[in-house]
Amino acid sequence: MKALLILMLTVSFDLRAEAGWVNYYKDPQKAAEWEKYLADTPEDPLIITLHVLRAGLCKMVDEGQVELEEAIRIWDIEHARSANERLLDETNRGRKRML
Repeated sequence: MKALLILMLTVSFDLRAEAGWVNYYKDPQKAAEWEKYLADTPEDPLIITLHVLRAGLCKMVDEGQVELEEAIRIWDIEHARSANERLLDETNRGRKRML
């Protein structure tokens, strides 16, 4: 449940500023937050997956292999999918306990 809360509270990359896309990939505070999520839940496959995805997208944006907007789109899709998957799993586990 803690990991779900982390996923739901994590700010998405898909914010727009007046001048363009907000680049959280270069934000050291966001990087530190993800390192903490991983340290707090080192065996959670969902956190590991999102951490690796974020790191890979950051690297690809920095190297010019992927445009920031595309990286944001990929992150938003996978982040939402992962959060929904976790919520569904936890809901299903709760139902099984009730039966």
